[in-house]
Formats: sequence, structure tokens, C-alpha cells
Amino acid sequence: MMKQNTPVTLKFLAEKLKMSVSTVSKALNNYPTINEYTKKRVQEMAKDLRFTPNKSAINLKERKSRIIGVILPNLLDHYFTRTIYGLEQFATANGYNIIISQSQDDLEKEIQSANMLLRSRVDGLIIAISKHTQDYAHVDQFENIGTPVVYYARNPSFNLNCHKVLGNTFQGCYEATQFLIDRGHRKIAYLGGPKMISFTHDRFNGYINALRDNDIPFSSDFVAYTDFDQENTISAIQNLFADSENVPTALVAFKEPILFDAIKYLRSIKHPNFDKVECIGFGNNAFITYLDAPPIASIEENPESVGENAIKLLLQLINDQIEIQDYQKVMVDCKLVVH
Repeated sequence: MMKQNTPVTLKFLAEKLKMSVSTVSKALNNYPTINEYTKKRVQEMAKDLRFTPNKSAINLKERKSRIIGVILPNLLDHYFTRTIYGLEQFATANGYNIIISQSQDDLEKEIQSANMLLRSRVDGLIIAISKHTQDYAHVDQFENIGTPVVYYARNPSFNLNCHKVLGNTFQGCYEATQFLIDRGHRKIAYLGGPKMISFTHDRFNGYINALRDNDIPFSSDFVAYTDFDQENTISAIQNLFADSENVPTALVAFKEPILFDAIKYLRSIKHPNFDKVECIGFGNNAFITYLDAPPIASIEENPESVGENAIKLLLQLINDQIEIQDYQKVMVDCKLVVH
């Protein structure tokens, strides 16, 4: 007879059920090779005896922490919140936990986060780089010790040899610009993110390619950039709409928050053509459906799918289904949502 505080072990369960330890373990973990009757017997007895798996022992045996590190710029950005939803759902279903660290788009904080996660011996790293990241030594140290890394959401253009999962923002911006052209617009402005940041270029290239394919001359007067702060955004909008003789009739924006800043500003100054300016931004925020005068359309980036694909790729690397140096690039298409 067991003492009241004696822990129930796999071996004890196996003896009670007259099964091997291996069969009991597989039944508890729902292995498809174990029939349903056996699974039910094992799981019911485990529940009755309040069996708790020794995760530390399992992880030590597997030489894994079962923890994934994630570094991203800011969870206040709804895009990254949605990527985490897709990422965490898949990680949990596969027996992994995640540690999330925010860089606040600051390189030094990103380096500190990377060092913290390295000391935590995570099994892999998923990272959306800060807007100041051009050197990758703090990330390369993971691969140097055999820990796989997947870049996601932001394209690390200065790092060609890497695994990455990205939204197809070129395609998204191309389709948005084409949509506006099909509606008769020829003076389409582009309001971009930080000009010198590598991950902003795909959107801009989609914009200019759509203009080119429709024989519409590119004008630098219709392009402005912002660092995302409101003052900088207002200055960029003022530049776009400064020439009353050559005013844009449509606008494509890097993110919906800066698009809303643009709309608010044009309304506040009672811009004479405000009601005729048709706008599209990246984001497809849920509250748009509640607006009396929503933008004509949004670019849905499918961030949940970006997050899920990032963790899928990382787990393939962790499980040696893909070689660390067999670098993969996964693209998730955007979708134009007309309001």
C-alpha cells in the first residue's frame, strides 16, 4: 500500500495496469499507435491516482527546455499581438511554452533580450527585428551553439543567410494601388514607414510597380515617410498635400494608425477635397466596421498565419526535419478587404 504523500510514477502506473512503461507513456501522450481502449484505461487511472508527469525529468531526458523565445518590437502594435495568438496556439498544441520579450524598437533592448533568452536555454528563437537592427551578432550566437532562429514579420535584408517568415507586403501594396487605379485614380500618394529601414521597401516597391504596370508616371511629390510618431506623421501628410495645384486623390499608407492620423488631419484643416480622397492602409483593424466613414479598403496581412508559420518552421528546425543551414523563406499573402 502506498503512503499518502508518495508520488505516483510511470513505473507504478505500469505495474498497476500490467503494461510496459513505454505503453503507459505513449497512452498518456495520445500516440496514434496506441488503441483508444488502452488510452482510456491509462488516462482514467492516471486521473484517479492524480498522476503528474515529471516535466523536468522529461525535458532533461530529451535535452530540451520545451521553451521558445520570442522577441518583438511592441505588443501594443495590434499586428504583433495577432502574430502571438497564432504562434502560441501552435506552440501549446505541440507541448511548448513561449517567453515573449519586447525590444520597444530599441537595438540595445533587443540585444539584452537575446542574451536573456540565450541564458534561459530556449530551444529556439523567433524574432521581429527592431528598426535599428543592422548587425546580427546577438542573434547569430544562437545558431553558433545549434539553437535555430526564425526571423518573422520584418525582413532582415542585411542578413541573407537566415530562415524567415514574412507577410507578402509587396503583393498587398500592389493590389491596393491597382484597386485605386481601377477606380480611376491617377494621383495616388504613398505614406511609408521609416525611409532607411529595410523592411519598409517591399510595400513601396509594390506601389511603384503597380504605377509602372499601368503607365502612370512616378512622382516623388506623392511619397512621404514617417517614423510613426504623430508629429512626424503630420509633417509627412502636410508635404503630400502642400501643392494645391497637384493634390493626391488617393492614399496608400504603411499602417492604418498613420492613415487615421492623415484622415484626422485632413478633416481638421477642412481640406477642400477631403471627401474625395480614397484611402487604404495595412491592418484591417476590427473597429473599422464601426466607423461612419471608413477607408475605402484595408490590406489584411494575416498576422496569425505569419506567427503560426514561424513556429511551424522553428519546430521543424528543432526536430531536425530541416537543416539549420538549409535556409527557408515563407511568404504569407495579404488580402485586400473592401469596406
